[in-house]
Amino acid sequence: MLKNDIIHSHAALISFMSKSYLLSLCLLFATFTTSAKKVIEDLDFDTGDWALIGVPLHNYKSLPIQRDLGTFITKDRAFMQQIQQSWDLALTFEDKCDYHYALKFYREGELINTIKLNLHCGYLTSDGFSYSFNPSEFERFKQHAKPISWSRISFGDLDLLKKAIQRLDKTKGVYWYEDIDQYRYPGYFMLSVNGLPWSSNLDSLHTTIQAQIQAQVNSDRFYLKKYYHVFRYDYIHVRYIVNCEESLAKRVEMKQALGWRSHLAGRDSVRIVAIGVDEQKYWKIMDKK
Repeated sequence: MLKNDIIHSHAALISFMSKSYLLSLCLLFATFTTSAKKVIEDLDFDTGDWALIGVPLHNYKSLPIQRDLGTFITKDRAFMQQIQQSWDLALTFEDKCDYHYALKFYREGELINTIKLNLHCGYLTSDGFSYSFNPSEFERFKQHAKPISWSRISFGDLDLLKKAIQRLDKTKGVYWYEDIDQYRYPGYFMLSVNGLPWSSNLDSLHTTIQAQIQAQVNSDRFYLKKYYHVFRYDYIHVRYIVNCEESLAKRVEMKQALGWRSHLAGRDSVRIVAIGVDEQKYWKIMDKK
């Protein structure tokens, strides 16, 4: 069983409270005991090519600024550094409203972080925690934002989906709204890891699971992503999604909570969202030989 494999592997499970786990606890404790937090302080704007993209979200109480700004982009590094310093925000538990904007930070075209804003109830959410946010602060974006197009594209053919991803990946100025790596493969299955101690290091566990799959199938042609983890009593239960070819899934000797299935299973199409491309540009890209 996978659980036993992990327990008896020296790299698979940290049964004591590791330094990284202690650090995580300290950070969590600090979140609840300090009055404020710089919510994007971990982003290193000094290195790499950064872009900040704002995407308006459907809200029961839409606001004029959503219409005025629409979907926008800024690559103003100084502005990002300014809000990094000024967004020193207090934790709040008043977070029952819908969001108006998703703010997405990209480095070298790769999505690094997403935070969401509610401009009516006045808070932003980052990494599962919400912080009080003065809606007037968002007015600053008007001075830096430039409009950018986006497209919601549906595929009933997974080969065409893969081709589109490959071509859009190579197109400068195109950004993915969400994680697209799962669709580089035709389907997925789910792994189940149960009964881990609370002291388990989930980052190390991810690395171990990935290494075990590679060793079993003698290939790195898959994409492993944590689906969720839950705490029950004294244990952690984790589920992973493994995106891959069906032939690879059959060679994995681990407990599968869900067998391999196509991304099209139970639906007619797969939808992706690409920012920085409109319909005309999309067809131009796809018509290239």
